[in-house]
Amino acid sequence: MEIKIEKTKGYTEAILDDDCGFEKFYRTAGLLESVFQCVFTQKLDDQDSLYWDFEYKESRLTLHYNIYMGISLFPTRFKEASSSDNKDVEELGAQLFIRVRDQDWYNFEEGKTIGEKGSEEGEIVFDLENVHGARITVEHNSATAPFAITYGIYGLLFHVHYKSDPEKAGEYVAWLKARINKVFDMYEFPENHRTEEWYHRHDRLVHELTID
Repeated sequence: MEIKIEKTKGYTEAILDDDCGFEKFYRTAGLLESVFQCVFTQKLDDQDSLYWDFEYKESRLTLHYNIYMGISLFPTRFKEASSSDNKDVEELGAQLFIRVRDQDWYNFEEGKTIGEKGSEEGEIVFDLENVHGARITVEHNSATAPFAITYGIYGLLFHVHYKSDPEKAGEYVAWLKARINKVFDMYEFPENHRTEEWYHRHDRLVHELTID
C-alpha cells in the first residue's frame, strides 16, 4: 500500500493504513513521540476510534484510528485549518508512512552480504531482514534478468521476482515491505479469535505476494 492523500473534505487527510489493528496505531504514535519529538496534548478514546492531538511545527494535528477505516492524520481544526496545517499533514504523513513501513527492517547480517554472489547468480546489492522473520534480497545482473528479487516469510513462503531496471526494483521492494508487514500485523490478532474471514484475508495476502 502507498500513502493516500485525501483533499475532498475541505482539508487534507493522509491515510497511512486503511486496514489495521490498534497495535499499529500505538506503534505509529510511538514513532511520533520518539522520532519526531511530538507530544500528545489530548487523547480521546472510545470503543472503536482514537483521536490523539499533538503539535507539529506550528500546526495542530490529529492522529486518528478507527477499526473500520484504519489510521489517518489530519488537521485538528478540520475545514478551518490553514494552508500551512494542510501542508504539514502531507509532509509529516509521507515521512511517518515510510518510518512505520521500515521500522522492523534491518540490513541482513549488518550488510556483510552486500557484494556477494546470490542464489540467482547476481551480485547482492540490497539485503534486508524483518525482525519478525522475513527477508528481501535484490541481486544485480542475475542469470535471468537485470534485477532478481528473492523474498520470503520464514516457514510460510519463498518467491523470486524479476525486474528490468533499478527504479522498478526499488518500487517493488517498497511494495513487498508494506505487504509483508501486513501479514505480520495479522498475527497480532489472538489465535483463539481468528475467524474464517481472518484466514481468508491471510491467504489472500500470501497469494498476492506470489503473483508475478
